[in-house]
Amino acid sequence: MGKTFAALIAVGAVTLAAPAFAQSESDFVKAFSGEWQTLDPALSAGGACQVALQTAPSEGSYQLQTSHCGGALSGLSKWKIVDNQLGFLSADGAILARLGGNQNRVSGQLANGSTVVLERLAPGSAASAAAVTTGRNGCVFYGYTASCAKSEARQSPMPSGSDEKARASVLVQLNARAEARPDAPVVATIPAGTCVVIDQCTTASDGNWCRASISNFSGWIRQQAMRGNRWPVLTYAPGCASPQAQR
Repeated sequence: MGKTFAALIAVGAVTLAAPAFAQSESDFVKAFSGEWQTLDPALSAGGACQVALQTAPSEGSYQLQTSHCGGALSGLSKWKIVDNQLGFLSADGAILARLGGNQNRVSGQLANGSTVVLERLAPGSAASAAAVTTGRNGCVFYGYTASCAKSEARQSPMPSGSDEKARASVLVQLNARAEARPDAPVVATIPAGTCVVIDQCTTASDGNWCRASISNFSGWIRQQAMRGNRWPVLTYAPGCASPQAQR
């Protein structure tokens, strides 16, 4: 096709981002076609939602196939490039999701306003959250302490009452990012000991990501990280009143 789109090219990978220079539509389709998966339970039905982006054209868009997709992704029918982003469409052409990122991980908003993260599946494999969220003995350290975090501390923050907002205690100095993926730009660095307000969370192969608000900014924070590329640590825990009790 003759139509072109803008993209950032970094280390040989196509990235859906701010305009830089033109790439053909066929380049985008080739780069982002293949098997993708989200581990968000709100978007799954009987298993992790998987989306296969195909290269076969269909009336101005491209075909896709889904398995185990529910919630806001239950009506996926086709895909195309929409304003330099991946667009997931319903059968009648309505845009159900807009996603940006790189060839291994994309994130963005659904039509209902919530966020989704999809990660590429290698041929014959399936992403597993457990492989990246626990140590050899199943321990995720509570911040930079020597204690393993209890299971309740590793859950996504939830509101404590009908009129309350979800909150979280930040346990280590933590980068807040513009999107729920590790290569997204850092919008702020949150000091350890900060109480942040959480407005939504999503799940990826590297654990929970939640959007936190503090002062006049908001950004996505990852709940688990690696210290020294060796020890998995919990970076924040639900609630702010008494984080010590959650160890």
